[in-house]
Amino acid sequence: MSSEQVGKTVRELSPKSVLSFGNGNWWLFCLAIVALKFLLLALDPLPKLYLGDSLSYLWTALSGWIPPDRSYFYGYVIRWLSGWTQSLTSLLIVQVFLGAVIAITLAWVCRVMFGLSEALSYFFGFLCAIDPLQLAWERYVMTETFSLFFYALVLQQSFVYLRDRRITTLVVIQCLSIITIGFRMIFLVIVEVMAFALPLIAFLSEIKSGETATTVRSGRLRFLNRASFWGHLATSVVAMFLLDQGYKQANGFLSHREPDHLYGTGYFLLAAWAPTLQPQDAADSRLAEIIQHGSEFGLRNPSLRLAQRFTPGCLIDRWRHTETDERKSSQIARRTALNAFLRNPAAVIGLAAKTYFASWSREMMENSAKSDVAFGIPEDQRQLAALGIPKDQGQLAEQQLRSQNAERFHLVLTSADLASNPQTLTKWYYIAGWPYYFVVLLSPLLSFVLLFVAAKKACPLLLFVHTAVMFAVTFLLTTYPAPRFLHSLSFLTILILALTVKSLLDRWKNAHGEDVVVC
Repeated sequence: MSSEQVGKTVRELSPKSVLSFGNGNWWLFCLAIVALKFLLLALDPLPKLYLGDSLSYLWTALSGWIPPDRSYFYGYVIRWLSGWTQSLTSLLIVQVFLGAVIAITLAWVCRVMFGLSEALSYFFGFLCAIDPLQLAWERYVMTETFSLFFYALVLQQSFVYLRDRRITTLVVIQCLSIITIGFRMIFLVIVEVMAFALPLIAFLSEIKSGETATTVRSGRLRFLNRASFWGHLATSVVAMFLLDQGYKQANGFLSHREPDHLYGTGYFLLAAWAPTLQPQDAADSRLAEIIQHGSEFGLRNPSLRLAQRFTPGCLIDRWRHTETDERKSSQIARRTALNAFLRNPAAVIGLAAKTYFASWSREMMENSAKSDVAFGIPEDQRQLAALGIPKDQGQLAEQQLRSQNAERFHLVLTSADLASNPQTLTKWYYIAGWPYYFVVLLSPLLSFVLLFVAAKKACPLLLFVHTAVMFAVTFLLTTYPAPRFLHSLSFLTILILALTVKSLLDRWKNAHGEDVVVC
């Protein structure tokens, strides 16, 4: 039987969903993953906060307030899951269960879409289940687990679309994509890119039975003449556009403002690219004056970019006090940041590269991991103090917690509680997992190599685009090195490693005359 015939048979017989498996070993694996997750929850059951993201979500849950610089779905999830119990334990239970489903989904993709053996599929699913980036953030009042759950479903359905190429699957993908950005806006760029790219990858990778390599190379773009391709592309793009507009309208309605994804994007970009700013970039003369005197608050110091966003006396605080109209202030900040990028894109990319290469320091990675689990306090206090900008994080956190009535969730903490920051199992594991984070940092290179290792290119190309875009967005918008920002890239890395193993095994089998199937 030819590899093409084998591939067709597998597509016809393979399960269409995670729930369609009938193999007893599969259900035993699912049970084991769920049991493992909840055993670890029993060993480390306390909810944890990351300031001030967690406080924003709690306040949304309590009051319905829509944060201007964060997706808002998660706050309502907290309200629905924890409001009636007045405890965040119910939220953690759901997050831990979703973490198990994420690992099970990855194993399903490995088994059904990649064609890995049961043992290897379960192995990579187990690796996903014990990923320190997943385990730690399942305990936090943060969007990581919910957003990764829906992102994993987006990827799973994308692989299904590459196999079956159905328009209905495209619509499902766009619906899942909007839910994903509703939990975490970092996924906005990749879901918009894939609205165009996914149909292209599916049709570009199509090879019909009997075609020679020469025919394939000469006619690679002939799908552009097919009405079915344009129908798929139009459906994908229109569905994304309509759903995206609906999200912005809903956000505007709830925020009582103009429709938009976020209202703090301009501030975020301005702070993230602050060291590259020049007075001529400013879209307002008053902002140009603030940039001109940037030495007063460390504008050129890359390590103070987060401080430029949130600390009193720094860039954003000075600009918002100068222009008090929030809408106008944010728009001017956005235009100024984009002007800086258009004037000197190399400087912005260089800033991202510095952040990336700084992540390769063992000391930096360990310290960043400790900061991630230390209530989210990454700023260098000595640098701020040297600029005359002191900041007592413990006192600020205590005031925020009390003012936002977090006691409703049994989270009445004092400055002493914050300062003690007791060690827990998942915190220790998160810090001890620093060597693995270096593997995740290599994910773009690994996905690029996979393009040459794999026999067929559809799945590797999908993983490469997702990894490259997520990697670029992460480091272009990251204000300091931190393992937390690698959360979604870690999931992609495990998929890349799994498909690489499959491709290498298939090469070995092919060399020994055995039939193989590669995604």
